[in-house]
Amino acid sequence: MVKTRILVVFAAISALLFTALATPASAEVRYNVLIQNSYTRKCLDVRDWSKENLAPVVQFDCHGGANQQWTLNTQTGIVTNAHSGKCLEIIGWVTGNGAYAVQYDCHYGANQQWNINRSNGVMVNRHSQKFLFVLNNSTANLAHVGQWDYNTSGPAVHWNIG
Repeated sequence: MVKTRILVVFAAISALLFTALATPASAEVRYNVLIQNSYTRKCLDVRDWSKENLAPVVQFDCHGGANQQWTLNTQTGIVTNAHSGKCLEIIGWVTGNGAYAVQYDCHYGANQQWNINRSNGVMVNRHSQKFLFVLNNSTANLAHVGQWDYNTSGPAVHWNIG
């Protein structure tokens, strides 16, 4: 009888542990969103629909194509392009102002991780602690997107995210 109770208790504890371990962590994942600059009204775009590593990420008139669609995981900070399947990163782990944003095979390093604040529309690179920004506050199509300090960046640091 005691042996049966111990087995029942053990089975119940095992079931609870299995259920707890099998439950996935909750993460906000938003699929195929456009990321539009609040100042220029242009969208984050992989230039020329490229699927190559190091293809520049620029701004371009919003057309909603897959090269302008991004999957955001706000828990991991990974931002993936829908067309190429590659991740948004700051090139070469550079931490200085003006470093370009590019796409690259996802390796999940800190230069591919972003703190995404949808309430104020900023995206901060976790490696450099700098903000995603349309360089020189340009309003032109194909203007490069990169990183810059927030306090000196100007208006092109805010994004409408999905």
